Amino acid sequence: MATNGIGIIHPFRVVVPNRVDIAGGTLDIYPLYLLIGDAMTVNVAVAVRSEVAVRLFRRGAARLTSGNFGISVTAVDTHGFPLGGKLGLLSRALRHFPAVSGVEIRVRNEAPVGSGIGASSALLVAVMLAAGRLTGTACRRDETARAAMEIEAAHLKSLTGRQDHLAALRGGIQRIRFSPGRIDVRRLPPGGRAGTMLRDHAFLANTGIAHHSSDVNWRMIRGAIDGDSVVLRKFRGIAAAARDAWEAVSAGDPRGTGAAIAAEWAIRKTLAPDVSTPGVEELFPDRRFRRLVCGAKLCGAGGGGMLFGLLRDPDDREAVEALLSGTGMSVLPFRLSGGPRFEGIGDGG
Repeated sequence: MATNGIGIIHPFRVVVPNRVDIAGGTLDIYPLYLLIGDAMTVNVAVAVRSEVAVRLFRRGAARLTSGNFGISVTAVDTHGFPLGGKLGLLSRALRHFPAVSGVEIRVRNEAPVGSGIGASSALLVAVMLAAGRLTGTACRRDETARAAMEIEAAHLKSLTGRQDHLAALRGGIQRIRFSPGRIDVRRLPPGGRAGTMLRDHAFLANTGIAHHSSDVNWRMIRGAIDGDSVVLRKFRGIAAAARDAWEAVSAGDPRGTGAAIAAEWAIRKTLAPDVSTPGVEELFPDRRFRRLVCGAKLCGAGGGGMLFGLLRDPDDREAVEALLSGTGMSVLPFRLSGGPRFEGIGDGG
């Protein structure tokens, strides 16, 4: 144990889930949901993790280390880390809390860069949860989600949404409804009827192509902000698909959920160039794929990353995974997740 000027530091780890957006992604970006009306995003937290470990470090110094990038930065305290470079977003988040020294903060994502499942946002949330515990200044979930969104927007110099942060903070299956001045979140537990359906029918595969959500999202929403009636009509269609998806997910209906996913994707891929990929455009019309899968999409804004879909029959999982692997994709286990988890750890573990 050591002290940091605030209290005694006990080494610990924070683990948070990433998310798969079932339908209604992009609608969580301000001010788009205000332009559409009755906007909703439906997502599910999955057991692809982002984690932060806080350990003791030498007196009068602090270190931020990324396991993914294999880099570290050291400063007098947690306000001294540079705001540029690959760790800039996390450095900015740490400045939202009181400065601390005598600690090392190690971060790691299980998902690859550009996965489309909100890994960078989830890692941001994990850092904020860790900093809140470390400094004794933890906030409510809604405050943390809003602060995380604004920290991310300030860092990226772009519009960002809230669904990634809310999934990391709450876990489970979520319906996020947006209205002026308020976000209404309803959560279904991973072990309920909806969770059982997704566990049996859902699949997830990495395309191997990194997507860049901020660029794709901006191309999508620029027309809506400019008042383009065609773009606004498409986003209303996405909002309708999200409402259908929530009704079907809540009922544990794989066919209805798959139909909503397919309807959302059919609209989404027309909103901006390069939302889809050549590999996906070849796969989706394939007769074998259509026979086995009732709906699929690229996660996030599209343009690569993770492919998510639902099997018509759980017994066909092996056949679908073989089909996906044959296209060069890497199949991941689809497992649902609860919310954040704090764990005590040894100083060196």
